[in-house]
Formats: sequence, C-alpha cells, structure tokens
Amino acid sequence: MPIFDRIAGLFSSKAAARAELAKLTATVTRDVRADLERRWYDASRTNRDTWAWMAGSTSANAEVYGGFVNLRNRSRDLVRNNVYASKALRVLADNAVGAGITAVARTKNKKLNDKINALWTEFVDECDFGGQHDLYGLQRLAVRSMLEGGETVIRLRTRSAAPGRLAVPLGLQLLEGDYIDHRKNGDIAGHGVAHLGVELDGDGKRAAYWLFRNHPGEMIYTEPQSYISDRVPAAEVLHLYEALRIGQMRGVPWLTPGMMAARHIDTYQEAERVRKRIEACVAAIVVGADDESQEGVAPHVVDYAGNKVEQFEPGLIAIARGAKDIKFTQPATNGGYHEAMRTDLQSLAAGWGLTYELLTGDLSRVNYSSIKAGLNEFRRSMESLQWLVLAPMMMRPIWRAFIDRAILAGKLPESTPRAVEFTTPKFEAVDPVKETDGDVAAVRSFLMPPQEAIRRRGYDPDVVLADHKAWHDMLVKEGLVSDADPAQVGKVSAPKVAPPPGAAGNE
Repeated sequence: MPIFDRIAGLFSSKAAARAELAKLTATVTRDVRADLERRWYDASRTNRDTWAWMAGSTSANAEVYGGFVNLRNRSRDLVRNNVYASKALRVLADNAVGAGITAVARTKNKKLNDKINALWTEFVDECDFGGQHDLYGLQRLAVRSMLEGGETVIRLRTRSAAPGRLAVPLGLQLLEGDYIDHRKNGDIAGHGVAHLGVELDGDGKRAAYWLFRNHPGEMIYTEPQSYISDRVPAAEVLHLYEALRIGQMRGVPWLTPGMMAARHIDTYQEAERVRKRIEACVAAIVVGADDESQEGVAPHVVDYAGNKVEQFEPGLIAIARGAKDIKFTQPATNGGYHEAMRTDLQSLAAGWGLTYELLTGDLSRVNYSSIKAGLNEFRRSMESLQWLVLAPMMMRPIWRAFIDRAILAGKLPESTPRAVEFTTPKFEAVDPVKETDGDVAAVRSFLMPPQEAIRRRGYDPDVVLADHKAWHDMLVKEGLVSDADPAQVGKVSAPKVAPPPGAAGNE
C-alpha cells in the first residue's frame, strides 16, 4: 500500500478499508467503461473522426422548422436554374402522375356504378376552382408543387350548382405550401395546439390549418394582407406531402438530399468553362525587339495596330515589346472531367431517387438487363409515392368529398358506398414482347389476375373488356376473322370459343 494509506491504517483500520475500496471501485469502473466503449457503435464514439459531427436529438417538427423555408426557396431556385434539377422534377412528375390517376366506382350495383362514373366524368372536366385545368392537370401540378416545395395544399371549395354548372357542387383549389402559417405554434386560444400552422385537437388529430389570405411572397402592394392567416377546418383542406418521420407535420422538398451536390456540379462546370475561355483568349505572343527604339523601354504588350492590350480576347495575337521570340498558347486538356462528372451525377441521381440514365439521358453504357434493373427499382419508388402518398392524401379524400357532395346535392342516394378503384399511369416496357409474355404466363398460372395485368398498363379492366366484346361482336357481324380476337382464332393453350347462339356466322 502507498505510504499515506499505511499511515492512515495506523490510526484507523476503517479509513484504510475505505481507501482500498475507493481504489478498487475506480479500477472496476475504468475497466467496465473500457469494455463498454469496445462494444459501442463506431459512429457513436467521440473521437478525432467524429469531433465535427454535429447531430441533435430534435423532433421532426423542430428539424423542419429550422430550415424548411430556406429549403423550399433553394429547391425552387435550383429548378429554375439547374438543368439537372429541372429534368429530375419533370421525370418524377411524369412518372408519378403521367396523364393522370383515374378512378372508377366499385360498388356492387352496376347501375349505381354507371351513375357515379357519369357524374365523376363531368367532375373531372370541371373540378378546377380556378377554371384552367381538369382533374389530371391538377394532379400533375399538385405533385410537382409537392416535389419542388415539399408540400401542396388543396382546398375543397363549394361551387354553385346553378344550371349549366357542375352537377356536384365541389371545386378544388390548389395552393402552395407557403400558405400555411408556420408561425402558428403552441396553444391557440379557444382551440388546440398548433405545430407549424397545423392545429391538433386534444386527441392529436388534425383539427384545422392556419392559412394566409395571400401568398406571403406576393408583390409589395399585397404585403399587408399576405401575413394575415385564418383558421380553416381540416375537413376543408387536403395536405399533400411525404412524411419522413413519425409526427412530421410539414414536408420538405424531394430535391433536398442533392441540393449541395447540384450546386457543386454547377460550380465545377462553371470553373471548367472559365478555364477554357481563359486558355482560348490568347493564340500567340510575339516576343522580340523589332526596332532599336524599343531598347531600354519598359516591357509592354500591344496588338498589331500598336494599341496597348488591356484585356485578352479569343484568338488574340499580342506583341510583347522588348523580347526576341514567339510563343503559342497550348490549352491544357482535362482527361478526368467526364468521369468526374459522371460520378457526381450518379451521386446526384441517387439522392433524388432516379437512375443516372433518367437524370442525364445518357444510355451509352447500358444493356437490357441493367436498364431494366434500374427501372424496376425506380418504378417501385414511384409506386410507393402513388399508393402511400398520392392515393391516401389526395385521391381518396377527393373521391369521398365528391360522393358526399353528390349525396347532399341529391344526385346520389344517401346510402351510396364510397368504394373506388384507382388506376395509375402505365410504365413503358423496356421490351414489350418479353414483358407481355411474362404477364401472360403469370395470368395463366394464376399468379396474377388479368385485371391487375390490365391496370399495370394504365387501363380500366371493365373498359377493356367492354371494348373487346364490342370488337368481337363487330367482327362476327361482318363475317371477319382476326387473330387479334382469341374467341375466333385460338392461340397456344387458348381454346377456340364458338360465337354465341343466334349470332351471324354460327353454323
């Protein structure tokens, strides 16, 4: 034992025991801590590799509040000025919505279905509260706004049911997410608790939205009105955004993960352009004393007309007085530029949920297998967006509001079900023959119903069946035989079906 512990032991055996216990405790604690540190995740350590890694434990809404205004502003700036951001947004909107997500009634009453679908067809053409788009145009604009700015607001407005107007008094008004007053936070007097302009009731359900009367970014003459927000019941508002964390109330732009990469690519490309322009500014410099009068004169540069050169231009031949040679500029080559750009764009495409080929249009290094594998992954991403965001947050609420307003207007019975079936736009096949053969095999082996194969191509199975029947009836009536009609010309594993009794040509 150390000398001080021995002296303490002479006066008190208890003091010696306490000192020994303290040393033992410190040793065990140190050993346990060292053992725990060996079992930690490497990314959780605080060391030289992670000293600048700042990571908070904030909630989803705190994270969004800290930067979503800057994010959506910068996202829109990228779309305006960056060719890759503009292309990415167009590709995403085209594949998520395309020509439109269609809907058909699926009640058990065919007559009722026909009545609902007739009203819906009229609604599709006249639903825009602003009177510019049909439903499919609104879908694309809403999705594009969501991807670019992080969110879209759709207000359900009541319209006049006067003669000549929409039979179902429902209009859809599209607003950018900027209209939600993100300054409304905490307890709202006489109401619930608000987070970033979204008010929740006591059960945590959305009760209302606080919407600005005008866009907060409007011209200066509307500024006094732009920052006044009103409480709008949640039943009248559809809030379209992709939730990335539990409890997230507001959306962030789809382009967020690749914003800095896109900026760096722009900077890199501009640096290359500037370097090439500088290299091209001077073609040759003549250096040599052309007459004795120049001797002893400070060196200077002139052009062939004798004018003093103050700035360089492409193709310039300059004369340096007081020297004796001619030098030609030799622009340098950057052999790694294309590979560096390709690597950066691959990272950018990954951040934006695209393939490199879709982002750039460069198909120089793909074959059938690689492009199909990449497109399959992209299609799964788009299907997730369609069925987990667009369908539940936009299309189903619109359909429910349409049915409810039709009932209130006396156009449908009060007991009308809300059953509906949506069909998303088809994805073009890389090899139509191979993919069609695969679908045929899946249908014949009962791995996929024929209705699903039809829907995957963007068509309504009922319409396809009716069209086929009408086509078959016309062929039979005209006494024609076509191999496009399986009922007339049997294919492999498809027995020939005789025409119905009494039809022309039935012998």
